[in-house]
This record gives sequence, structure tokens and C-alpha cells, in this order.
Amino acid sequence: MNADDRIIDYMKERNRYASTVACTVAVQLFALAAFFCIYALISGGVFYSLSEETGKVIAISLCGAVSAGLVVLNIMCVIKSRRVYITRPDSIAIKDSSEVVRLAYTTARPVLIHKITLNLILVSLAPVVYIILLMCMSDQALAKIYGKITASIIVAFAFLFSYPCFDRIACYRALLNETHELYYDTKEGAGSSYVFAVAAPVSICIWYVMRYYSRSGDIAWIVFPMTVLFGAAVAFLCNWSKNR
Repeated sequence: MNADDRIIDYMKERNRYASTVACTVAVQLFALAAFFCIYALISGGVFYSLSEETGKVIAISLCGAVSAGLVVLNIMCVIKSRRVYITRPDSIAIKDSSEVVRLAYTTARPVLIHKITLNLILVSLAPVVYIILLMCMSDQALAKIYGKITASIIVAFAFLFSYPCFDRIACYRALLNETHELYYDTKEGAGSSYVFAVAAPVSICIWYVMRYYSRSGDIAWIVFPMTVLFGAAVAFLCNWSKNR
């Protein structure tokens, strides 16, 4: 296999993985929108024929089941990153194909930046929609929920289409030795990746339940800094144990 083929295989594999990551993050955001939809349905009286406690149990059970599925999805995404690391080209292949890569980067960069700009404009619409809902709806509580649903969906689509473009630019820059990202040993960061894969959906689920279905809604935000602290500690211990 010549140098150009190794570069092409690496870029194809990395592009597939970037699309997988984008889909995975978008699914988390769609799930968050679904969580808000469940709360809106409960607030709207869908479970009126049931007791309030029964409605809470159903909502919390659904959120827990979805979060468990998201943990599995995230872990599978982290495992797939190993395929990108295996196809990583060596310095000789990069040097031999540098001119071709630079030409491809020069050609693709304007298109990639154009797509990123469009998605950033899409993200900027989220707060606009949120404000319009607050102004137009009489029920401010439901307006905030609908605004969060809309914002989650908009950000999900924007990330789905923009992240592969960001990653493609980063890939070109790494192949041109403008960054050292290409030589980052993914095995060293595997522990952190697994911790994040588990912590992200679990922390969001706990925050959501505390915020909307408990009496501790005002302090629900504390879940995120605690998750960061404990997650960083676990990741540090995992990396330390591997280096022993």
C-alpha cells in the first residue's frame, strides 16, 4: 500500500468516525428534547387520570431507560475510535503525500467553512425562538419548556452537520503537521473517554429528575460540577493504574 492510499484510508475511517460521533451527540440532544416533551405532557395533564406520583414514576423510569441506552451507545462509539487509531499513517506517508493533502485542504476548506457558518447561523436561531415563545405564550413555564425542546433540536441538527466539517479541517491540519493531534496516543485517553461516555447521559438524567420531579430543583445544577470532579478523579486513577 503506497503513501497516498494510507492517507486516503485514514481520512475515510476518520470521517466515518466523525459522523458517528456527530450522530451520537445528536442523539443525546434529541433525548434531552424528549425528556422535556415528557415533562410538558405531564404538565399539560396527559396523566390527569393517574395520580401525580404515578406520572412521576413513569417519567423517571422512561428517562432512566433512555439514559442506560445512551450509555451503551456512547461506549460503543468510544470502542470504535480504536479503528481510527489503527489506520493512523506514519510520518513517512504524511511527508510523501503532503503536497496532495495541502491541495485537497485548500480546495475543501472554503466549502467546509461555508457549512460551518450556516450551522452556526442555525444555532443562533435557538435563543431567538426561545424569546419569541416567551413573548407569545401566556403560560411562561410551558413556554420555557417548549423553548428548551426547540433549542435542543436545533443544536442537535447543527452539531450533526457541523462537527464532521470541524473534524475534517482538524484532520487536514494534523496531516500537514500544523497540529500534533495526529500523534496523540488515544490509548492514554481511553479511560477519560469511557468515563465521559458514562457520565454525560447519567448526569443529565439525574439533573433532569432533580430539576423537574423533586423538591431540590433549585440546586439541581450542582450535579454537573460534582460529575466533573468525580469523573476527573476516576479518569486520573484509570490512567495512573495503566502507567504503573
